[in-house]
Amino acid sequence: MDYLLLQIFWFLLVAFLLGLAIGWFVSKRKTAVAKADPSTARRIAELEEEIARLKAPKGTPIEDIEGIGQGFGKQLRADGIASTEKLLEVCSTDAGIRRVCQCAGIDENTARNWATMADLMRIRGLGGQWSELLWRCGVTSVQDLAARDAAALVARMAEVNEAEHRTAELPGEHRVSQFIKGAASLAPMLPNRDSS
Repeated sequence: MDYLLLQIFWFLLVAFLLGLAIGWFVSKRKTAVAKADPSTARRIAELEEEIARLKAPKGTPIEDIEGIGQGFGKQLRADGIASTEKLLEVCSTDAGIRRVCQCAGIDENTARNWATMADLMRIRGLGGQWSELLWRCGVTSVQDLAARDAAALVARMAEVNEAEHRTAELPGEHRVSQFIKGAASLAPMLPNRDSS
């Protein structure tokens, strides 16, 4: 048993030293390239940044919209709609709404409701549950929200939440006022429509 442990120890030590040597060689090589040709080093750095940017997730995950979940999320991602921002972009046209309906196997009204929630989620601090609650209160877009009265909307949100238990915490009037101001500063992406 001692012999086996000793062999494992030596194997790990050799692997560790080999890893150090390879790491040292690669860093020296990178430094040598940087010293020999600064433009090449700059290009390597740019490529590394580009790789990191491409690997990073873009936007808010599509599953953050209430009602989408993993199943619909998987279907939408397969069609290239992985974020709330992309869903909103696609759903800004009737053809895009039809695309989402076909992809997820849903009706047009559900696709438009998801788009409304994605639109509301553009507002800083307004997440999935509150966007759903606002939608259930009849808010159909950021431009619709921008035209609302904060006190009346807070009262309506409390009423709807009491009946439907959508969220554990309701935003106060000050926060809803901030949402309204944020909505007023955003460019419209969806046509304003009556609540569905």
